Amino acid sequence: MVLVSPQNYIIPHAFSLAEPCYNNIKEYNALLIGMQIADEIGIKNLDAYSDSKLIVNQVRREYEVRHENLVPYHNATIHMAEKFRNFYIAHVPRQQNAHADVLASLAASLAFPAGAAEKVLVYSYNLYCPKLSFEDDKIPAGNLQIKKTLVTSEGPELRDWRFSYIDYALYNILPDDPKEAVVIRRKALKFYYSAIMKTLYR
Repeated sequence: MVLVSPQNYIIPHAFSLAEPCYNNIKEYNALLIGMQIADEIGIKNLDAYSDSKLIVNQVRREYEVRHENLVPYHNATIHMAEKFRNFYIAHVPRQQNAHADVLASLAASLAFPAGAAEKVLVYSYNLYCPKLSFEDDKIPAGNLQIKKTLVTSEGPELRDWRFSYIDYALYNILPDDPKEAVVIRRKALKFYYSAIMKTLYR
């Protein structure tokens, strides 16, 4: 899944769903994960492109959703689309979408040939569960865990400096030290925390 800004800044993401599912459910999950990340970043106008003609036409309401197992995913997608000021979706054949094609092939293989030097993170993500309620308009995140402490060679556990920014971004919590709080509040504008990726970005 690839996000591309109007200035052609590219943010790629690769996910491996944590349980098997039908291809159409996989396509809906990819779309929902992408929409959720875009919403987290604060994007208000989103153009989505998928190589699944069925999913695109169902979301555009040009095709009827006939399979019962797809209805919850379709409804969840429509609900998520309403979060954006403008939402547009179109079909793009995979061969015309080079970035997404590379990621899809990579996530599918999950392996490199012997001796390969490249390192690519493929995040494990729980299958989207549309049966859960949209409480507070929050969609359940994946199964990634955050480790909040670092263990040094000397033995004591030290708090990772990034978690001061994460605490402020998620819960508006600042350090007790007034000077440190001022620094965190000022520098936090340069950071973005993705709840899906469980990662702090500068």
